[in-house]
Amino acid sequence: MSKKILVPLGRNDRTEEMIPYIEKVARPGMNVVFLVRYPVDGFIWTKEEDGMSAALQARELVNYYSWENSLENAKGKLSPVCEALRAKGVEATVDVYAGSLKKALRSQMGNGDVHLIMTRAGLGERIAALVAGTISFSKLFKRPSFSPVILTPVRTLH
Repeated sequence: MSKKILVPLGRNDRTEEMIPYIEKVARPGMNVVFLVRYPVDGFIWTKEEDGMSAALQARELVNYYSWENSLENAKGKLSPVCEALRAKGVEATVDVYAGSLKKALRSQMGNGDVHLIMTRAGLGERIAALVAGTISFSKLFKRPSFSPVILTPVRTLH
């Protein structure tokens, strides 16, 4: 059974910044699973209330919110990243989830083959760095030019 690394992606996460970190921990034969929240591009609203234009917008909304279309959209956005990992011998897949991230992670961990969960470090980690004295207050709210990640071994989540 190959080990998996789960990479839940937020709307503002830039996968190209995470690739170097994934490449450092992923080994050939492992599987990296990118988890993307449904709907992939966020919510949109209709503007028309009646008539043919409203019917066309309703059709577009149905296609936009289609689970299959969201999955294909996510796969399309992540295909360069997946190809780069496959070139290194690491299998890469994309999955779309709805609801809470916690439930999505637990459903992925059902087989017991998940090795790590990789997330981008957020504001909480930067506050901890401020307290530790590793960054200054002026840099606390700026988006870092690099994308530090947090690796969580799955055995600590049980």
